[in-house]
Amino acid sequence: MKFFEANTVVFWDVTDFPIRTGCSYLETLRSVLGNNGYIGKLKITAYGAEKPDNLGHEVTFVLRRDKYSRLCKMLLDIAVWGMDTSHLSFTPKNVMVLAENIEEDTCFVHVSKNLLTSANNCLWVLPDDYEDEKIKRVKLPWAKFIWNWQDLLAGKDPM
Repeated sequence: MKFFEANTVVFWDVTDFPIRTGCSYLETLRSVLGNNGYIGKLKITAYGAEKPDNLGHEVTFVLRRDKYSRLCKMLLDIAVWGMDTSHLSFTPKNVMVLAENIEEDTCFVHVSKNLLTSANNCLWVLPDDYEDEKIKRVKLPWAKFIWNWQDLLAGKDPM
């Protein structure tokens, strides 16, 4: 197994991608990432219509009731993170995005282009019904790895 030793920042729409087990979001993601060779500090910002009970203490929660508002806030936070870390261009970093409605020619796709540096390892988690053909059409080549949601939770390899 290859290890990716770097800090990981996660932008997660918990309304679209809920965890319905007794484990916290932080525990679940730390386990999944660790099983896939990602080690280092983990920082999660979660966006949702309501705060899940099992979110975990170390997760930052942003309340946004409607989908459009969640996506806009997440996009802004991703862009700001990218600008804030641009001076660390040679420091390895992982950035993971869990969001639905990632369509071609949207701001999400354009922001993902801006995240691409030799040091950034971009990870995308997509809905289970996201077809392989759509992934090619949306053009997320800036992602190092793409998982379907259930595959990620099951600890399976990325697509």
